Amino acid sequence: MMYFIGNMRDNIHYKTLVTSMIFVLFAVSFAGISPSEAVAQGANATNATNATNATGASAGGGTTVTMPLGSSAATSGEGYDPDPITVSPGASVTWDNQDNALHTATSGNPDTATPDGKFDTGLVGANQQSKPVTMPTEPGEYTYFCTLHPFLVGTVTVQ
Repeated sequence: MMYFIGNMRDNIHYKTLVTSMIFVLFAVSFAGISPSEAVAQGANATNATNATNATGASAGGGTTVTMPLGSSAATSGEGYDPDPITVSPGASVTWDNQDNALHTATSGNPDTATPDGKFDTGLVGANQQSKPVTMPTEPGEYTYFCTLHPFLVGTVTVQ
């Protein structure tokens, strides 16, 4: 009888050990996905809307910038198109993501991937358009980049 109880206790410890190991492996594999990718996987459709018409101009007559197919690959040579763009203070710009990956257009420093808060599309789903984004009212050059692909860089000139 004592042998059976000892084996049962070992079985319980073994099951606990195996369960713990599975949990750790799951946690480590999930941690391999960067936080922005994990968030993006659940939010790609909720942050994007169809804000442009068939002519490519946004509904309010603003400017549309394309994120072309392949722009998520650093070696593709594809980038925001057109780049640069010039708009009036407070104008609306819509980004049209024609790529098969999520993108953003976030003002700030692409070298450090640091947003400056001037404008941000949020996540734009594959084959979706951003909501119209209001540009700053202060004239100047504003660099923007994709927070998921910081090599994807563009410039908005407000004048």
